[in-house]
Amino acid sequence: MRYLPALPAAAILLAALSSCAAGLSLAVNPDGSGTLAVDARIPDAAAARLRSYAAAGTPGSAPTAPLFDTAAVRRETARRGLAAVSVETPTPNRFRGSFSFRSLAELAADPELAESGILRVGSKDGVTALSFRLSRDNARSLPLLFPGLDPYVLEALSPPALDPYPVSASEYREMLQALLGTAALGELDSAEIRIQVRAPDPVLRHAGGAVSDRTFTAVLHLMDILVLEKPMEFSVSWR
Repeated sequence: MRYLPALPAAAILLAALSSCAAGLSLAVNPDGSGTLAVDARIPDAAAARLRSYAAAGTPGSAPTAPLFDTAAVRRETARRGLAAVSVETPTPNRFRGSFSFRSLAELAADPELAESGILRVGSKDGVTALSFRLSRDNARSLPLLFPGLDPYVLEALSPPALDPYPVSASEYREMLQALLGTAALGELDSAEIRIQVRAPDPVLRHAGGAVSDRTFTAVLHLMDILVLEKPMEFSVSWR
């Protein structure tokens, strides 16, 4: 069976760039180990269009070829320090996975990821802080969060965030409408990625999201990621 190269829903902080309904839950234990659960779904209209621009859309491949290659997801996430507990594709357009890690700090210390400045984890005086910052300054490193993402998908979407002479958000929507169609544009326009971080102790400080009990929640809108008219940031710290 032909696959689109893996859209790594288990990458550290985002699900899949083209996913229009994604949730990621990070639970951290007192010793810094933890688990990561991901559920990413690409609605039908957007999936059909994206297939036409990527490897699964080549002649001879099945029109319902899975958009997520579970073997590639296991391989790529293992390389970044995540051990797969369960990985499945309940439908061709959906991915669910559960992963464990020994150290959140080591996970964020991947050399390329650390150099990009997108994700930082540090500890000082017994306080652990996790911060995320994505801007046009480091947007070129965005694929680091999606190991295995088909480059043709990114090329087809042509995000202004990666363009040295970016168009406006409204101009980009017009381009996507012509490229993907009205239905797929509507799905992308309403897409959001919900990120939850469950701290081992009460949250001391946070920004860019909300806290309930020991759980910090941030919601990232896909269009904001693709355009990056302003930086996207959130942070959370605990003792």
